[in-house]
Amino acid sequence: MYLLGLSYILAAAVTASALGVYPGSGSDDQQILGGAGPPVLAEEQPAPFTLRKQSKELCDAGSEYWTGVVNVTDDKSIFFCIGPCVVNEDGNSTQSLEYSWIDYANVVVVDQPAGVGFSHITNRSQIPVSLEEGGRDIHKFLRAFTNDVFPEHSGRLLHIAGESMGGHYVTGYTHYIMRLERDLGNSERSATYEPLNIVSAIIVDGYVDNTRQTVGYYDFFCSDWRQDGRKAPLMNSTACDSMAAAVPHCEILGHHCRETYDKEVCFAAAMSCDETVGAPYAADVRPGGWNPYDSRMKCQRPPLCSDFDSDETFEFFNRPWVQDMLGFPNTSFELIDFDTNNRWTEAKNVFLPVTRELTWLLDNTGIRILFINGNNDIIINTPGQIRMLDEQPWKGQASFRAASFSDWHYQQGNLVSPAENVDKSRGGTYKGNDRLSLYTVDEAGHFAPFHQPEAVGAVVRKWFQI
Repeated sequence: MYLLGLSYILAAAVTASALGVYPGSGSDDQQILGGAGPPVLAEEQPAPFTLRKQSKELCDAGSEYWTGVVNVTDDKSIFFCIGPCVVNEDGNSTQSLEYSWIDYANVVVVDQPAGVGFSHITNRSQIPVSLEEGGRDIHKFLRAFTNDVFPEHSGRLLHIAGESMGGHYVTGYTHYIMRLERDLGNSERSATYEPLNIVSAIIVDGYVDNTRQTVGYYDFFCSDWRQDGRKAPLMNSTACDSMAAAVPHCEILGHHCRETYDKEVCFAAAMSCDETVGAPYAADVRPGGWNPYDSRMKCQRPPLCSDFDSDETFEFFNRPWVQDMLGFPNTSFELIDFDTNNRWTEAKNVFLPVTRELTWLLDNTGIRILFINGNNDIIINTPGQIRMLDEQPWKGQASFRAASFSDWHYQQGNLVSPAENVDKSRGGTYKGNDRLSLYTVDEAGHFAPFHQPEAVGAVVRKWFQI
């Protein structure tokens, strides 16, 4: 199982004006700023940081573009960037991203855990391989980012968002951060520390519970789960009968995993479910067969089946002039860090669900949770997410599970009512409320914001405004 999304997004819900008020040079020359603010706790060392206000050469999108590094420990640093650019097909230039989330928020993209992308770790054997380890680094990063790097925005509303494996990161880290913030009593904080104000979490095609996704394969391939008359089944009756027969045992194993939160139990459940319910699908992940990340596309070369390691973004961040401007010359940048992926798998923490953490956030905080899922995603399939959220224990579970799905529509980057007499497009279906919502996205795979930027952007913008 290769889940992507090792990059992590933080959205500070403020106006769309540029982050940071620093003296300008009056030219396009790059400015390098840095320092270290006071520590959060008296016994802590401050977190040094470097902040670069980039020139238009790197990102010319009509607003300022920042990159930087926060040293969360002596041997670990977290890289971030802020700006509305997307890489062009030539792999050597950028353009403004239409319907960008930055229209309504300052979006901070973070390479994490430490050791992936441009985030650095001195000893790769120390790469965080659990949510607690990674959450500790992200908590310190956020404290430094909001109190030291951009102190004028401390206390602002924060939305934490992530894709793919980001479902684990967002849920687990937000849970860890909120518990830690609560444990830090006012008497223990330094007088200058402004608490983090996290108001929502956004999970896009996000991995939460392995067995729910595997059981979802049956719905995806063998039923008209959208109830819209689509072609079904997508597999022959022999395959579907085999999957159906294996679903009950997989459900039992998944329940035992969620009850125990034991790595060995959850690993055994994942393996058993993959080898039974998931077997017919896995057997056809081959050249010309199923693409795990988009059912509309054929697999090119397993296991990823797509050219993630050679696209324009990969080319752009490996260009010497780009790396020089970012401050990382002679770096071998990878869009997918297979070493980190393997370390998480070997530690078996990747097989643990984050359903307990999700319950805690829903029952013990006011944090709102938004799920967005592409309906053509197989590896994180929509029916699996529906199963997971319908069965998710929390005080609002009964009303959420009983709710029906409704169509949602958008027009010119905004959600519109089905009753509005405008030239609108159907984006998919949704159900939920201000605490927990699920939006499904038509004609979108594992990268829903990339496949349907206007539609997904409309959902996120509305969410920011709640």
